[in-house]
Amino acid sequence: MNNAVFCEDSTVIGGDRSTVTGGESSTVIGGNRSTVSGGDRSTVTGGNSSKVTGGEKAMLTLQYWDSKTNRVRQVTAYVGENGIEAGKAYKLDKNHQFVLA
Repeated sequence: MNNAVFCEDSTVIGGDRSTVTGGESSTVIGGNRSTVSGGDRSTVTGGNSSKVTGGEKAMLTLQYWDSKTNRVRQVTAYVGENGIEAGKAYKLDKNHQFVLA
C-alpha cells in the first residue's frame, strides 16, 4: 500500500489502493480502490471503487467503469451543494450517485 501526506497547495498522486492526502487548495488523485482526501478548496479524484473526502468548497470526482460503452466515466460533486458535506467520506452507489462511505 502506498501512503503519502502533503501540505497545502500541493499536487499528490497515488496508485491503486493508495491513501493520499493533501492540504488546502491541493490537487489529490488516487487510483482504483483508494482513499483520497483534500482540504478546503481542493480537487479530489478517486478511481473505481474509491472513497473521497474534501474540505469546504472542495470538488470531489469519482470514476467508474461503464460496461455498456466500455469506458471509464466520472461523476463530480461539490462540497456544500446537494447535501455533500465537508469532512465526510463518499463513494458511488450502484446507480453512480454519491453516498456516504
